[in-house]
Amino acid sequence: MKRTKIVLKILAILPCVLILASCQLRDEHESNSILLVTEVIGHTDSGDTADFLQSDVYEDDSGTIVSDIISATLEAKLKEPESIGAGPSYQNRIFIHTYEVRYTYVDSLNMASTTVPATFQGRLSVGIDIDESALIEFVIVREQAKAALPLSAIAPPIPVRALQVVAQITFYGEDIAGHPVQATGYLTIYFANYADA
Repeated sequence: MKRTKIVLKILAILPCVLILASCQLRDEHESNSILLVTEVIGHTDSGDTADFLQSDVYEDDSGTIVSDIISATLEAKLKEPESIGAGPSYQNRIFIHTYEVRYTYVDSLNMASTTVPATFQGRLSVGIDIDESALIEFVIVREQAKAALPLSAIAPPIPVRALQVVAQITFYGEDIAGHPVQATGYLTIYFANYADA
């Protein structure tokens, strides 16, 4: 009878031990913080803010090329905000160190090619506390991309040439404890030679 009671106690405790062990294992490899991209802000050719970007490949008749800069709002949250405890600690703070822009072809007019600008990475140094947000500005289209195909083909004397892509922007960072975090946002870009259209 005693043995039966001991075995039943062990069987009752075992699931709790396994759950605690799995939580500990998860905590060793995953952050308790999450990063969110809450807004990506582009602009029109005239400079008005928009949920898209009109990228002018050539700024003027002389062929001046300028990188496009946009902004995004990033927010830090806890994965389990209702959990028992004293709330977020300093170890939950997120630092973002890298972003990557990858373009996906959508549609084009008068363009024989469906190629897109090359993927690239940029560096950042942004810290965000839990339940706080940060507005950051960064390059979304580099000058090098505008000087190379397919964007360099969007040139006079044919003013209708255009290329539409979706930019996937992934931000990479980690919390103070060293656990990796990342978040992704998207922006539609319309490339054209607006200055000479």
